[in-house]
Amino acid sequence: MGTQKSETLPDVTYWLLLEIMKVNPVVDINAMYKGSLELDFLYQVLIAKASLHWRKTYGVQLPPMIMNNAFFHAMTMVHNRNIEFERSRNSAETEWVRDLLKFF
Repeated sequence: MGTQKSETLPDVTYWLLLEIMKVNPVVDINAMYKGSLELDFLYQVLIAKASLHWRKTYGVQLPPMIMNNAFFHAMTMVHNRNIEFERSRNSAETEWVRDLLKFF
């Protein structure tokens, strides 16, 4: 895998998305979108981590623009996922699942 070259925005975005999902405690996207030091810290840490990963794994120095775009694309994906989760959790389609779980 070390000889494979990957420097596309979708690859970096997906990698960063996975890293964001690993953060413990869970990232509060709503607070971050309002602006916080937590967002800046997460950005700095994950950009450095991604840069190191791509350099070691693929021998590629990613341009700052790809890193920046990938990070905010990943954050948007997490935010959209959370919105969809909340919508589906409170929808009539999932009511039968809640009723079923009451029996266990």
